[in-house]
Amino acid sequence: MSYALESKKRKFHRVLESISKPLTPDNAPKPAPAAPTTVQDRISANLSIKKVRLASADRSELTAVRNSISKISRPGHRIASADSNKRPTFVPWDRERFLERLETFRRVDRWTSKPSPINEVQWAKHGWICTDVLRVTCVSDCGGAVVVKVPDEIDELDGFDIEKVEERKQVRARLVDEYAKMLSSAHGENCPWRNKSCDATIQHLPLTNCESALSGLHKRYTNISEMGDKLPSDDIIQTPEGLDLDVLIKGLPEEWFKEAEKPAVHTDGETRPANIDNPNPTDTPKPVNRAALALALLGWDTASDGAAGLVGCGACFRRLGLWMYKPKDNGDVTVYTSLNVADEHMEYCPWIDKVAQSGTGRPNEKLAELRAGWQIVAEAVKVKHRRRLRTMASTDTLRTDPGTSTETVGEEENADAKKKADREWWAKIRRVRSVLTAKSPKRKPVLPQ
Repeated sequence: MSYALESKKRKFHRVLESISKPLTPDNAPKPAPAAPTTVQDRISANLSIKKVRLASADRSELTAVRNSISKISRPGHRIASADSNKRPTFVPWDRERFLERLETFRRVDRWTSKPSPINEVQWAKHGWICTDVLRVTCVSDCGGAVVVKVPDEIDELDGFDIEKVEERKQVRARLVDEYAKMLSSAHGENCPWRNKSCDATIQHLPLTNCESALSGLHKRYTNISEMGDKLPSDDIIQTPEGLDLDVLIKGLPEEWFKEAEKPAVHTDGETRPANIDNPNPTDTPKPVNRAALALALLGWDTASDGAAGLVGCGACFRRLGLWMYKPKDNGDVTVYTSLNVADEHMEYCPWIDKVAQSGTGRPNEKLAELRAGWQIVAEAVKVKHRRRLRTMASTDTLRTDPGTSTETVGEEENADAKKKADREWWAKIRRVRSVLTAKSPKRKPVLPQ
């Protein structure tokens, strides 16, 4: 390739680069170097020109293009790679992320109970988290922040005039309405939480499957039972209306209340079965822990931090110290004389709130047809118990009545024979009818005269 042709190609590429790239200090045209003045400078310049010619003749165009592409800076790609590990913040369909936001309102030193239109559930549904005392902030970092302060409720019993009480109620109602509007309007103009919030079913507990509902109940019961003497006594436990623990216990599998015999370690260091006379030992039954069962049915479980005597709810994040319901070591009475396992939940918890568990909350909906979380689990226990009884009954029938299968087969054969005879009889009738129809004379149509 001649030097003139190579020079033309370089000029052509330079023109393309000047068109495609903006004029920046990095790619701005640099001033031409000064012409060599001395003989030594001319000789060095000629040598450099020869080197350029040789290098340009050997270098392929593909390598030059690759080198030019590698030098192009891509700030957008670098930002995307840096933010690829960051979790998305606008996920109104994700129940786990909703519970994470709701848990930020758990601390009593930061948040107090509010009216239902602006309680912590509503703020969490609209993408807010509690970051300071009575202060909520948008989880998407849109800059939105609200300080929620509502005056306390007062009534005539507090020593105020009726007019002042009524005025206080009106002010409180207006503030609630304003804060309800700010659930969406307080977000930034471009924040997606401004136009979309979580659906009403976001609080729904996954209890539709009977197997999963029973496995969760068994797991919670086992965890709480391991607390042992830290649990309160059975006589102070209060269950919701309509719950009969005795009926529920009868419907639970017997395997839940059995424990395997542990091997005994003798003095010689050898491990032997606890019951040597019985070579095939079975699980021994143990009494049902009614307090643990009542807590587990209402959704309580041991606290995640493993604190002794502390149970919590994973749906409303309410925590309950069981030591307040046990007598003290010095003989003093308990702090509380009764433990209502349902009332200790927050009022919006789906374990006790039918509307929250149903996920609809329509005004024309019949509340009697809705069921809370603990009612669904109790119904799952009954359904599983009926299935188990049917399976056992069918198995016992097959074992005790060996002639049942033969009689059933005979009845099926008689029914098939009867159907076959009926088909043959109807076939004969159709044949006779077809013969009579074919031999009957056809009437000719009478034409009008």
